[in-house]
Amino acid sequence: MSESTFKRDVIKISLLGNQSVGKTTIRNVFLKLDFNENSLSTVGVNKTDSIIKLDDGNELKLVIWDTAGQERFHSISLSTVKNSQGVILVYDVTNRQSFIDLNIWLDEIKQATDKVSVILFGNKCEMEERQISKEEAKKFAKEHKLPYIETSAKLNLNINEGFMQVAKDAYKKYGTTSGVNLKKKKKKKKSGFC
Repeated sequence: MSESTFKRDVIKISLLGNQSVGKTTIRNVFLKLDFNENSLSTVGVNKTDSIIKLDDGNELKLVIWDTAGQERFHSISLSTVKNSQGVILVYDVTNRQSFIDLNIWLDEIKQATDKVSVILFGNKCEMEERQISKEEAKKFAKEHKLPYIETSAKLNLNINEGFMQVAKDAYKKYGTTSGVNLKKKKKKKKSGFC
């Protein structure tokens, strides 16, 4: 079978969190692209793909949705969650507001779907001017039953491990989209009868 006709199982992962927490940089580091500290803010959603190998030797195609963190784009960002099996929720350890807003993001994820694996990334952990301690973040994650990992896109610390963890968990719990897009529910036609 040629490579062009082969369909890999697909896991869709959405990157969510406030603006400037490092979602795009995390994605770029995972995809082995150049680290750019000054990357522009995402507008709307950017989609990229990557192939990962599981412990059993099988391969999965990850479809990664890098979403905008600005409030005006929340509905667009959350629309990716409805068709995802995994979410990487990112906050910046040097920005308390990005940590406080995790509650808003979690509420919105719950409203979008109850069938998604979520992992919490505390990004920029290499920075000295932390506003959220590791203990506080772990307590929050435990209260919300989320796996927690501290990451540094700048140092490429725990990025790959975090993606692999959420992908494996999503694969185990929810399976894949088998190489095709998830089908949307059809709207019922209104009849002329009461």
